Amino acid sequence: MKIDFNIKEILTLPTTIMAALSLASGILLFSPTALIVRMYMLGFREKYGFIIGIVFIVSMSILIVNLLYKTFTSISNAKSKKNFYATAEIRLQKLNDYQKAIIYALYQQNNRTLPLPLHDGAVLELEQNMMVGKATSQYFVSDLNNASFPYLLQPWVVDEINNKTNLLSDFRRAFELQYDEDFNKEKVGVDYL
Repeated sequence: MKIDFNIKEILTLPTTIMAALSLASGILLFSPTALIVRMYMLGFREKYGFIIGIVFIVSMSILIVNLLYKTFTSISNAKSKKNFYATAEIRLQKLNDYQKAIIYALYQQNNRTLPLPLHDGAVLELEQNMMVGKATSQYFVSDLNNASFPYLLQPWVVDEINNKTNLLSDFRRAFELQYDEDFNKEKVGVDYL
């Protein structure tokens, strides 16, 4: 009987399998002889006791390390999430007026979705900061140089704006300034024609 195994495969077994291996090998190693005799495993334990001991030590070690890693990761993720929401208002206030106007324009929509310029740095920065996101992965664009893509406002931004009246008024002011600036650009362009 030849058993071929790869160490990498053993190390990447799921935690539940490692727990089962630890439990089974632990029962075989540490159970009283009377119980082992009743399970008809005494000869097996005497013949393969060394291998069972190695399996127990390795599986228990990997199990403990995996549990510690998963615990640390979940605690770290919880702290990051808590910090993310705790600093939400500060991050929203640090946006420039153009970005605030974009967010307010999205906020005004019933479905919180608008086509925004795909190659606009302000939009990309908002997407990088997880304030907006693409509403779809594929979208037909007629002009690749001036592509627009549907973006949606992230729910946590909506919650912050709804819960903080100072943010709402600040974003509305930025939107009105941007609207006035765009209107004046169009007016100046018409005057020069």
